Amino acid sequence: MDESDEIIEKLTEALLAGRKIEAIKQCRELTGLGLKDAKEYVEKIEAELRKENPDAFPEKKGCASVLMFGFISTATAVWAIQDIVG
Repeated sequence: MDESDEIIEKLTEALLAGRKIEAIKQCRELTGLGLKDAKEYVEKIEAELRKENPDAFPEKKGCASVLMFGFISTATAVWAIQDIVG
């Protein structure tokens, strides 16, 4: 296994664990690439991995549920305070 294979293996491991930012940092450290180039390199590897192993990646979860929870909690608190005050 040559050095480039080892780099790809380390980046693949981080990507499959859902640690994309870590993979970019590792790529920069191991290759000396700048942020933009490292990000593009990692995203290229990620795209290939997703094609080969779509089930291996954690499902993306948006922040919509967190925002909805915050909105409902705030609305409930406001309603309760209004009920108490007046």
